[in-house]
Amino acid sequence: MIQFFKIDKSKIHKSEFSLINDKQAYKFFLKRFLYLIIIIYSTLFLAAAIPFVSTPFVPIYFAGSFTAAIFSIRLINHFFKYKRFKNGKISLNENEIIITGASETVNISADSITYIELNIPGNLVIKEKERSTSFPYSLLEEKDREALLSNFVDMAPKRTALYKKVWEFIDAVAVALILAVHIIQYIVQAYFIPTGSMMDTLRIGDHLFVEKITYGPIIPKMIGMEKPLHLSWLGIRGIKRGDIVIFRPPHEKDKDYIKRCIAVPGDKIEIKHGYVYINGKKIDESSYVKGLTYDDSRTSKIQGIVPEGKVVVLGDNRENSMDSRYFGYLEIERIKGKAFILYWNTDDIKKLDFSRIGLIK
Repeated sequence: MIQFFKIDKSKIHKSEFSLINDKQAYKFFLKRFLYLIIIIYSTLFLAAAIPFVSTPFVPIYFAGSFTAAIFSIRLINHFFKYKRFKNGKISLNENEIIITGASETVNISADSITYIELNIPGNLVIKEKERSTSFPYSLLEEKDREALLSNFVDMAPKRTALYKKVWEFIDAVAVALILAVHIIQYIVQAYFIPTGSMMDTLRIGDHLFVEKITYGPIIPKMIGMEKPLHLSWLGIRGIKRGDIVIFRPPHEKDKDYIKRCIAVPGDKIEIKHGYVYINGKKIDESSYVKGLTYDDSRTSKIQGIVPEGKVVVLGDNRENSMDSRYFGYLEIERIKGKAFILYWNTDDIKKLDFSRIGLIK
């Protein structure tokens, strides 16, 4: 934010403000370097994981790159100013401002000052008719920064107040967005069921929560990554037969599916006579399957031993489901989470029927 001040001798109090010392400077630069890393990470993460849009979301790259560039410029400026003004200070009295650097001292008469500017890099620039003198305002302690500015008169206080409110709003929205996307990516996400592929377990219009803790977090595919990274060792357990999961199938870029896991790595799966056989035994799916399970063994993409790192997923509505029978084995890295709680269905609520609300099995 840019602010402009003028001199009013009656407001100036005799005072002196010293730059941060070496220990404080170490913390100052380390903190801001970490901020820069967070900005870069958040940009890459949001662009890859932000929901409801096609990813990577290019506008996030633009906004994040712009923010990182401004922050980098400020950080570089702080570094060189610290070297130039190390152990320096700024002193004020009603007649003059004295700026002391590492190798020189500048005396500025209060009468010669036309205005004072606080610029984006974080410098206090004192303007005279024939010269400008810069002082590293940001390298003062926070309490000293406020005390220093109290000696000057803001030339546009309403604009300053507006800028502060806008900045506070942008800051709050950015933090909330980053936290929300992290929660959606790593903890829990709400989903809506638009098709009948999981009838009668899940119906069209069902709203449910999918939890992402059980299987461990999946870091989205960001720049420099070949594919999403599944940190299974941070999960509670691996995927099991019978789990209802949300995933992104291989042939889709922006659409998630929900199906039931039928076979895990190492299982031998066979589909014959309309039923599923796992490791040579017919499995009982009568409690959730609707219709018969058909698959042509001559062209099947899944009959046989399930490879490591992959699973077989099928819809409960077997005669009306786009699942592993069509797109083949599903990589575990593509699984986003496990269906957890059904919390809403508009048609059921209208009928005052709450019997289906609860844990999904």
